Amino acid sequence: MHVVLVPGFWLDASAWDDVVPVLRAAGHSVDAVTRSGATLDDQVADLVRRLEAAPEPVVLVGHSGAGPIAAMAADRRPGRVRHLVYVDTFPGPEGGCVNDELPVVDGQVPLPPWDVWEPATVRDMTPEVRAALERRAVAEPARVASDRFHYTDPARHRIPATVITCEIAADELAGMVADHQAWAAELVATEELEIVGLHAGHWPMLTVPRELGALMVQALAPRPTDGV
Repeated sequence: MHVVLVPGFWLDASAWDDVVPVLRAAGHSVDAVTRSGATLDDQVADLVRRLEAAPEPVVLVGHSGAGPIAAMAADRRPGRVRHLVYVDTFPGPEGGCVNDELPVVDGQVPLPPWDVWEPATVRDMTPEVRAALERRAVAEPARVASDRFHYTDPARHRIPATVITCEIAADELAGMVADHQAWAAELVATEELEIVGLHAGHWPMLTVPRELGALMVQALAPRPTDGV
């Protein structure tokens, strides 16, 4: 399969450098991308163009703030996406946003200081990993964080989806979805949804890349009924 990796806030394509070899070793072709655009719609449109240019329908992977961007791109072109993978994120509900409370400086959202994060978020983030993230961090356009989600095509719910949850245990997240919590509306509506746990912080591509890659490979493995 052709896998498109979309990094979350403050990251570029290089965030996936240690995950890509795991996917390629399993036989997948991979395109790690850097998001582009000053608004949420700009970044969705850029990703849609990548879907249209791909040689085949893709596996679309979104991390953190890129999860809703991936979901909206899939909504725009559901026929171009064969599987969605959300890495410690989820597709936000209609009218929601990534986070409109992040501090804005000159129209951009810089990487917040480490002391604002919950302990589970920074789990396994050693001083070396934190320093590496700080070096590569790029400020996010403020509107990408605050613009509202919008969907148009119910066919998006027929795309199989896997959530790799890191900060919250898989059974806890599954319980929230089963309770039809409002923030989980898109997951509730997904016809084929799998939730798997990875005991890591919010940046598993930096802290446990091989384990993250292995879970992606597992999520994309053929099922016994595939092709029947």
